[in-house]
Amino acid sequence: MCLNSDLPSRRIFRCWRAALLTALGLGLGLSAAHAAGFRKITTQGVRAGVWYPGDASITPQRLGPFETKMARNAPIREGQHPVVLFSHGNGGRYRNHYLTAQVLADTGFVVIAPQHEADYLVGGRRTAQALDHRYVELARALKAVREDPAFRDHLAPEPVHGVGYSLGGMTIMLASGAGFASERAERHCRENQRADIAFCDDDPGFFHRLIQSFRHDPDLRPTPDPFRHPPLVTGRAVVVAPVFQGVDPEKPLSMAHLTVIAIDGDRIAKPEFHAHPLFDAAKQQVPARSHTVPGHHHAFIAPFPKWLTDQEDIPVAKDPEGFDRPVFLRTVNRIILNALAGD
Repeated sequence: MCLNSDLPSRRIFRCWRAALLTALGLGLGLSAAHAAGFRKITTQGVRAGVWYPGDASITPQRLGPFETKMARNAPIREGQHPVVLFSHGNGGRYRNHYLTAQVLADTGFVVIAPQHEADYLVGGRRTAQALDHRYVELARALKAVREDPAFRDHLAPEPVHGVGYSLGGMTIMLASGAGFASERAERHCRENQRADIAFCDDDPGFFHRLIQSFRHDPDLRPTPDPFRHPPLVTGRAVVVAPVFQGVDPEKPLSMAHLTVIAIDGDRIAKPEFHAHPLFDAAKQQVPARSHTVPGHHHAFIAPFPKWLTDQEDIPVAKDPEGFDRPVFLRTVNRIILNALAGD
């Protein structure tokens, strides 16, 4: 059994890893005995979703537009569980990744996923502040969950793992001891403006300007540029279709291992400018592995319900003819779980 918190930490890890690998072999299906719990938290202006192992029966639940099956606000399973900090992409929502978060929770992780609120500033003169705020949101959400009476006795103290998508990949790197310098991104764009136009277009666009006109700015702190922060991620990290340019990985990274998943066909975070150079830089610092999967940039978002796509034109919900997003997600989730298990 892995539920005894008095077990030595190494034995807990070995026991947990064996259980995770067993789950991988069983196809990662949800069950009543190992159901993903979910609750929302708010702390210091940060909203976050937390998925975690539970034993309560799952029930149909709405999460935004998604029809999910989980045990909302159920007790966390006994024992101590490893923590994953989870960071969504630019302008996204943590709920868009509920399928991945549920699989992680169902296999024994506590997944802490803040909603990043300053993304509409990315690409302008306050980019460094917006990225700093992403780090702050991760740190505050982690602290809140560690101090929450419902969770504090059920979290493994170390290591803390990380999973990030697109700009969330950069966030996880910043939370792993890497720095950010806008000059690095500007130099890249001076040399590759046309070839990497999705990244180098510094106009945040009408949609982001419209969002800003209807909201109050989050409480951003003064941020030097370049900046580097104390690490939060000390375990294994996975970045999917990551944004890289602007990251300074030259100092030692705190993560134990990095897995980079590039998407062949990604026209937004083009692998040749982002995933591949990130892997090449990181492997000089830490053990690293790379994977390439066919798809497109937004394929890592959970499929939107048909009733919504019939009513609204949602670009991130669209797939090329014949592309199977659920199969893509299962493939990526399996790589993530194998990476976090150390396989």
